[in-house]
Amino acid sequence: MMRSLTGRWAIGASVVLSMLVCSLDADLQAADEQVGNMIQTEQVMIPMRDGVELSGALYLPEAGDVFPVILVRTPYGKRQLRVEAEFWAAGGYAVLIQDARGKFASGGDYLPFVNELADGMATLDWIMEQPWCNGKIGMWGSSYLAFSQLILASKGHPGLRSIFPVSGWLGSEGQITCGGANHIMLSIPWILHEESLTNRNMNDYEIDEMFEYLPILDAFKSVGIDSRIWNEKYELEELDVYRPEDIEIPALHMTGWLDFVAESALGVYRGIDAAGRKGQLLIVGPWFHDQFYSTFTEAGDEDFGPQSVMGRAGLMELSKKWFDMTLRGMKNDLSEKDRVTLFVMGADEWRGFDQWPPVASKPRKFFFSSMSGANSLDGDGSLSCLPLDDASFDTFTFDPMDPVPTNGGANMHFMLHLVGVKDQRDIERRDDVLVYTSEPLEDDMEIIGAIEARIYVSTEGLDTDFTAKLVEVREDGYARIIEEGIVRASWRNGGPDRELLEPGKVYGMNIAMGSTAILIKAGNRLRVEISSSNFPKYDRNPNTGEDPLRAAVLKKTRQKIYHGKKYPSHIVLPVMDEGVRPGR
Repeated sequence: MMRSLTGRWAIGASVVLSMLVCSLDADLQAADEQVGNMIQTEQVMIPMRDGVELSGALYLPEAGDVFPVILVRTPYGKRQLRVEAEFWAAGGYAVLIQDARGKFASGGDYLPFVNELADGMATLDWIMEQPWCNGKIGMWGSSYLAFSQLILASKGHPGLRSIFPVSGWLGSEGQITCGGANHIMLSIPWILHEESLTNRNMNDYEIDEMFEYLPILDAFKSVGIDSRIWNEKYELEELDVYRPEDIEIPALHMTGWLDFVAESALGVYRGIDAAGRKGQLLIVGPWFHDQFYSTFTEAGDEDFGPQSVMGRAGLMELSKKWFDMTLRGMKNDLSEKDRVTLFVMGADEWRGFDQWPPVASKPRKFFFSSMSGANSLDGDGSLSCLPLDDASFDTFTFDPMDPVPTNGGANMHFMLHLVGVKDQRDIERRDDVLVYTSEPLEDDMEIIGAIEARIYVSTEGLDTDFTAKLVEVREDGYARIIEEGIVRASWRNGGPDRELLEPGKVYGMNIAMGSTAILIKAGNRLRVEISSSNFPKYDRNPNTGEDPLRAAVLKKTRQKIYHGKKYPSHIVLPVMDEGVRPGR
């Protein structure tokens, strides 16, 4: 029987939603007291090319006739951004906050991502025709709002001169799918909350029961919702036509190490930077998704201190400086800022770099060697700098009806109890989790960059999953999650079609595990966990070869992880030059 998760989601969701609502109400009250009559506001209906009208809230400074413009397009409701709009307008910008198609006061039907390019282009055209626009437009926003900026920037518009994408992405990989697996801890709660005209009450649904429902494709039908999004006819190929290298305008990119969008946001920055585009800045803090709006300094079990705070006021000030520089040509401290600014966890300090990843970050391999039997908290296998000539394998049984539970990491912020730094010792006690641990480090080691595992495996199934997790084992035994990843074997080569396995055959597979910036202190150890599930973050593989979305029957399967010189399973860590290797 699966270990029940029921009830845990509602607690986490209520905490994070209450936090945001309270912050919003306080900020709105403060804005009402401070702004006064400095701003003219107006509700406008903007025609799209197909005749549908979208609702916008327009904010104009009281003094002046022509202004640079800040546009924000959102499916989450205009009212949530009133504070930002009034702040920018008080600083001399015309501001338009627009409801996305089919949301709140806008006409048409809402389908995520599908209409944002055409509607965004039509909105930019409309702005350029207004007498208050000076011909220079910037865009701002987090998550979906960042996607809405990036797609327009990638297609180009003469009026769009600058963007400020926070936790933005352009493709579906890493958001909706990860290594071929379906990120259901993101998609199911988000669709439940956002698919309707306004927002559904999340307390009306047992989210955990939806995660467990089989086949998972019918999860929404199980609660009486005929979802237009969660079905096999809703395709996201359109997301794959947007390319970061096509973005030519300045952009300030921001995300957090514990944000589920982090790797995609970093990928956007890398793509633009690799194309040689000027005017790109990157800031990465120790935050989960949208934590930078608050003054919270904790992410899971770890408190990163007051130096980690961005806060809503700080974010508004930073965005105004950015637009002052890129839309008005004003010099400020951003003009001299390092191109890349990272919060290094463990050291708990900000560092400036010339590029991402830093030049001094070099790949270093740590190889797996044999297990000794049942798992223990000290770990049974080892990590070493050279592959040992043991030519052996470790094995475990993957039962998708009793999956390894999600516990910490860069996860959906609606499920706050599962987000951030968490202790992995309970997970490492399980019989279906293999652990490989280094000797204590002789000196401090800084890991800054992208992490990847290369594993050699076989299975009894026609398809299956493999997961990898990097852990810091502290001297007191606490096993701190750093990053994790998954590969769905049938998508191991990246498509376009599923490729089933031959049972018993050895395959080499790569697992992308995300990026980090962390200091591992001398005396602590590195650990890698290998298993086949991370639930409910990712949907479960039935191991039968059937599409996991449609499978109603899940079967156990036996897995083997090989190591040694012939099959050198290992993890690749981006270690800064100042770092040193473990003691063996």
